[in-house]
Amino acid sequence: MADASAEFSIEEARSVLAGLQAVAPDALEAPLSHRDHLAILAAGVEVKSLEDGLIDFPMHMDSVPAYWCWRSGEQDILWWHPRDTGFAGRRRIVEAGSAGPALD
Repeated sequence: MADASAEFSIEEARSVLAGLQAVAPDALEAPLSHRDHLAILAAGVEVKSLEDGLIDFPMHMDSVPAYWCWRSGEQDILWWHPRDTGFAGRRRIVEAGSAGPALD
């Protein structure tokens, strides 16, 4: 099992998501199966809703505890939110060229 305190860069989160989708029989379609749930947790990713296929990748944004956020049906990880706001606080990631993601 992955380290529970692990944090992900956006590149790492996207790589882990692609790997999970590749091994999941249903490519992580909602609702997530028990098998999906176990694989996600083993990767150090948090499951927020099995029904909606909502998963969060822990990270820090400018020293603020936050998550990269993905929901089943989305093509990529395009959202982030501070840990204390939840899904309702999602903000779009704005790609900033080679400097990596910026926030809107």
